[in-house]
Amino acid sequence: MNKLQRQPPAQAQRPSPSPQVNTQIPAESLELIRNRLSQVHQSLRKLADQINLHNRNPAKVRLPSYSNLQSQFQVLITQLQTIAARLDSNDETLKTTNVYPLPAFPTTQHEGLVTTLLRKKPLPEVDEWIDAAIAESDQFKLPIHADDDFAEWCYAKVKELEDEFTFEGFHTEAELEFMETDEGQKAEEARKEADKEKEKLNSEVSGGKTPMSPNVVLRFINRGVIQ
Repeated sequence: MNKLQRQPPAQAQRPSPSPQVNTQIPAESLELIRNRLSQVHQSLRKLADQINLHNRNPAKVRLPSYSNLQSQFQVLITQLQTIAARLDSNDETLKTTNVYPLPAFPTTQHEGLVTTLLRKKPLPEVDEWIDAAIAESDQFKLPIHADDDFAEWCYAKVKELEDEFTFEGFHTEAELEFMETDEGQKAEEARKEADKEKEKLNSEVSGGKTPMSPNVVLRFINRGVIQ
C-alpha cells in the first residue's frame, strides 16, 4: 500500500514591489523647487544688471546702497535655504527619478506619452510657421542677373560721383566758399587762434608732443604726404 506522500506547504508568494505611480510623486513640492530656482535666477540677474549698469556708466549710475545689497543677499539666502530643505526632504524621490524611460517602463500603457516625448518631427503649428516664413522670404528674392545689374550700376555711379567730389577735410563746398570772404577769413583766423591755444594746452599736458591734425591725417591717407 502506497504511503500518502505529504505535500510541502505552498510558499506564499511575496508581492513584487509596485512601481512608483504618479500619485506617489510629490509634484507640488518639486514644482515649488522649480519656482524657487527661478526666483534665485531672477534675483541674481537683477543684482548683476545693477552692477553692470554701474560699470558701464560709473559717473551717472551708482551702486545700490549697503542696506539694499544686504537686503538682496538676505532674500537670496532665504531662497537657497528653502531650496536646500526641499531637496533634502525629497532626496529619495530625486535619487530614484530618471529623465529617460527605463527598460521596466510600461511602454504599452503609456505609448502616447513616450511617443510625444521622443518625437522628432516638429509640431503642426511649427510646420506652419516654417512654411509661412519660406513663402514670405520668396517674395523678397531677386533674380541673380538683377542683382548683377544692380551691382554694376552701383559701381558705375560711385565712379561717376568720385570725379565730382574732393574727399579731403571736413568742410563742405559752401563752407569753403564762405572761408574765401572777409567775414569767413576773420572767422578762420579766430578759429586758428583758438586752435593754437588748445594745442598749447595739449602740449603742456603731453610734454611737448602734439598729435597730427585730422586734415593732415586725411592728406597722408589720400596722398601719402605729410606737410
